[in-house]
Amino acid sequence: MKLIIAATLALALSAPVLRAADQGHDVPDEEHRHEHTAPHGGTLVVLGEEFAHLELILDPGAGSLTGYILDGEAEKAVRIGQEGIDIKINDTLPPGGESDKSGYALILKPVSNILTGETAGDTSEFAVQSDKLKGVQKFDAVISAINIKGQTFRNIGFRFPEGNE
Repeated sequence: MKLIIAATLALALSAPVLRAADQGHDVPDEEHRHEHTAPHGGTLVVLGEEFAHLELILDPGAGSLTGYILDGEAEKAVRIGQEGIDIKINDTLPPGGESDKSGYALILKPVSNILTGETAGDTSEFAVQSDKLKGVQKFDAVISAINIKGQTFRNIGFRFPEGNE
């Protein structure tokens, strides 16, 4: 009896998937549904194959860019000892303005936080302020290198605010 109930339940649960496949629809798989949500509402840049993430938040009014190192699920902060994160901005686009393809480099510096106990050399937060970011809404950039838990990720390209996922 238990076997009949289990078989009936399995058949009932698989029917919608089989029906979608029969009608020529793509059956969703885990890879296509795998998404992350930025905990600070920023842009996610994936590092490695979901090894970690860098969340970037741009404040165009202040010309500031803040980055948070996060785990592979983009949920928990990951502290690193890096002295700075070098980002080469290749192209910026202010609202209604012309593209600036001259490019420039920025260094996000470690941020200490008394509430979390994070200090320079042991932090998950990095930030920079630059007048070149004032009014910017979109940009293309490359992160030179980030070392997280013994792994170094180099030349990570992305578009802001889209990210690279």
